[in-house]
Amino acid sequence: MHLATSSVEFSFNNNMYRQIDGVAMGSPLGPALANIFGGYQEEKLFNFANRPLAYFRYVDDTFAVFNNEDDCNTFLLHLNSLHPSLCFTHEKEFNHSLPFLDVLVEKLGSEFSTSVYRKPTFTGQYLRCNSFSPHKRKINLIGTLVHRAFMICSKGKLDPEFDKIRSILLENGYPQHSINSTPKRKLQQLNSSPIHTVKKCPVYLPEVSGYRFFDS
Repeated sequence: MHLATSSVEFSFNNNMYRQIDGVAMGSPLGPALANIFGGYQEEKLFNFANRPLAYFRYVDDTFAVFNNEDDCNTFLLHLNSLHPSLCFTHEKEFNHSLPFLDVLVEKLGSEFSTSVYRKPTFTGQYLRCNSFSPHKRKINLIGTLVHRAFMICSKGKLDPEFDKIRSILLENGYPQHSINSTPKRKLQQLNSSPIHTVKKCPVYLPEVSGYRFFDS
């Protein structure tokens, strides 16, 4: 791993450079090594720091739940003391909601609900229906959006997300019959196939505050 992260050579504008720390942007080694590095630092962290009430990590993006803001700030200090190359910032919940990757987590009393999160910069632009692209790719786009909604959304959030998907697809020129028929087939497939994931169930926690950490 040391050779892969300290002696990587690459060219830019006909000049050769050597990456002296980390992995070059776009390197296929990047995601795997980042995850290994994050897991190693995470193991060190929990040897001396208290684990939050809930803690989830995807590469360098983490979601954590604490009893209070002081616990959050202490945990952040521990994170930033792990390695000189790590510099975590944090985002606190706002109006009882907090995005994590493409999931919006909302706190409703002692329960959490989840729905699809889209950044404020989201334009709604997808592959146009009249584009010069295989028909199968366009059908798969619809299926992908339905699959994501099915896997992410809580029960009460699913129908509004499907309405949003239909509206987006109409804006991208997809015919009504494809928008209606393709999601139905996809949902039948999802409901009949075994889903290899944790079974969805309500989560009940005491009154807590949520925070999202990410490495800048």
